[in-house]
Amino acid sequence: MKPILIVDDSATSRLLFRAHLPAGQFEVMEADSAEGALALVSQRVPELVVLDYNMPGANGVEIGYALRAAGISAPLTLLTANTQRSVVEAAGEAGFAAVVEKPITREKIADLLSYLPA
Repeated sequence: MKPILIVDDSATSRLLFRAHLPAGQFEVMEADSAEGALALVSQRVPELVVLDYNMPGANGVEIGYALRAAGISAPLTLLTANTQRSVVEAAGEAGFAAVVEKPITREKIADLLSYLPA
């Protein structure tokens, strides 16, 4: 099973993400903060990282930088309600593969999964 890391302070968003994944193909690692994400990736390296932008402590782009500094090379994606131009530009400058607007749907999850390495 391919490991995917989702970092979102909303338990509901993480639950919806899991619910829209194809069954039995992915190991979903869940964190609600930068600290939680860094702890998880020290145990298992994800093949895809999905980040929310608006979170307490550090935003999704900042967490992306922290994950890169920790040696994580998996594609970074934002799944967020905040798709303001400044957020999209910051994600692009940080090397994010995609910015996908919430709400979470099966189609949007399929789009994110397209960034998994073959």
